[in-house]
Amino acid sequence: MYKRTSCVNQVKINSLTLSSIFEIGDAEEATPRSRALAVQKEGALFTDRDFPFSDFPIYSAEFPGFDRQLVIDQTRVPCDPYIHVDSVHIEGVSSASVFQIGNLNHIESEVRIKHFRILKEKDDEQ
Repeated sequence: MYKRTSCVNQVKINSLTLSSIFEIGDAEEATPRSRALAVQKEGALFTDRDFPFSDFPIYSAEFPGFDRQLVIDQTRVPCDPYIHVDSVHIEGVSSASVFQIGNLNHIESEVRIKHFRILKEKDDEQ
């Protein structure tokens, strides 16, 4: 990996959440992972113990991968040993995402989100 120097004047990020990465500079590898269970339950109180990850197969299923890596024949001519960034404004980086100013040799990111709503029946609203 050809290394360069990142020169950054200003970065504004409003939100960086759920196993996300913000990096200035080079990195060999990034492997952000995120598991999220979003439950909207109408009219009841509950704790995180009420919905264990083990109850949902999405979190234990084998994640599909690629059988082979894509190889691209290329020639790189580094014109400038610096990466110049004047200003970046980002509202949000979420769920195992990467925002990077620099080189990254390998990335393997994984997100598993189960989102459901538990609503009252109309007859139960009395």
